[in-house]
Amino acid sequence: MSPAPRPVPRPPAPERMATCLETDEDVMDALRESLAPPLAKPSPVRVAPSPVPRTPATPIVAGPPPARQAPQRPPVAAYRPSLRPPMAVLTVCDDGKNDGEQFRLRDGRFVIGRTEGDLLIPHDGMISSRHVEITRQSVAGQPRWIVTDLQSTNGLFVRISRTLLADQSELLVGKGRYRLLAPSGEGSATADYSPPEGARNMTQAWGADASAPAIPSLVELVGNAFANRVPLLGAEYWIGADPSCAICRANDHYCDARHARLTRDAKGGWQVEQNKTVNGLWFRVPQVVCDTVVQFQIGEQRFRLRAGG
Repeated sequence: MSPAPRPVPRPPAPERMATCLETDEDVMDALRESLAPPLAKPSPVRVAPSPVPRTPATPIVAGPPPARQAPQRPPVAAYRPSLRPPMAVLTVCDDGKNDGEQFRLRDGRFVIGRTEGDLLIPHDGMISSRHVEITRQSVAGQPRWIVTDLQSTNGLFVRISRTLLADQSELLVGKGRYRLLAPSGEGSATADYSPPEGARNMTQAWGADASAPAIPSLVELVGNAFANRVPLLGAEYWIGADPSCAICRANDHYCDARHARLTRDAKGGWQVEQNKTVNGLWFRVPQVVCDTVVQFQIGEQRFRLRAGG
């Protein structure tokens, strides 16, 4: 009698990331604040106090105890299937809007790409052939929708309210893309430039000397090259269009005046949070779990995924 076949081990469930996603309510509040006109302060009006007439004290008469109210029945919930897996709704946002064309995901797998997949976006050259995959998986015993980067060139970004940063973390702010360089501090080089052979006596790029102390910095990515570099020597930095911001995007019409705040904690770690912005703060991740709603971007195309249909 042949032995029974061994069960095939299931892949481990994806880990939840320590990142706070921005909710739909946060996005709508930021849009309303950006469109509301400034309120004018009314001038104070002085009103003379009027005399209060004296009234005789009224005796207090104890009444019957209040009747007990019957416990209220909870509101009736809208029907949802309990035996079949839940569906999801994917919105391909129109340019400049938070809504657009919708796709209802009923199968357990949906691929988005430029030339391959279930949804093709051929006109965006920053999207890879197969860029992301949306799958339905079990997380802690519950069905969840997972968005996974398929090793794309330009990555998967999610809209967040705040997150912790590590070395090589990437952010989208307005039209800008930034990367944090936070070396270990053991003397490793922080620059992407290395002098060629025979050029040891030439002036080197900032931080290119491997013996120099490691300094954390935030660099802007333009194409495939590093552009502006800001050494992070202080404890707080603002990114925004206002000239007072240490990292200023003065000509970026998609960037708020004070868009995001970068801070360092007592242990030297860095975190970033958005400041109720119209266009949001986006953080590069390999994968994101959608509990209710998640907004993500690939290339220059933004999406909204809502679990449960």
